[in-house]
Amino acid sequence: MMNRRIALFCLLTVIGWTLAACSQPETREPIAPTMIEDEEGPEPDWKIQRASYEAVIKGGLPKVFRWYFVAPSYKGAKFMGFQIVDIYKEELLKGPLKIGDVLLTINGAAVERPEHAQAIWRGLWGRKSLELVIIRDKKKKTYDIPVVQ
Repeated sequence: MMNRRIALFCLLTVIGWTLAACSQPETREPIAPTMIEDEEGPEPDWKIQRASYEAVIKGGLPKVFRWYFVAPSYKGAKFMGFQIVDIYKEELLKGPLKIGDVLLTINGAAVERPEHAQAIWRGLWGRKSLELVIIRDKKKKTYDIPVVQ
């Protein structure tokens, strides 16, 4: 039970704001990230509006806990990251993170314990981009998501 709570805290802390940061500042609720079509691939590029990004950060971590269900992911006995088991907010289903993804790092930092998530959260202000490294379908994938005006 304690592992599940820690897992939920860590992953929601880290990924929730990422997708939620794409919301309109007046609603402070998450909506799908702004998509720009990528001519070189089937998946769109992702961007986050600065005002929405900052609104989510100001809102704090507790708000994020309502949006995802996560669980720790292991390869053998080694902790890998946090797997997204469910996404409760419909708008977030359109974002870059999908059910089944395992989040490895955010801005180069692994999230294994609550204090890691807190350190990453504190480091979000003023960022020009957000880097997420995930495993999807057994392949490592990196998203570099710019924060734009």
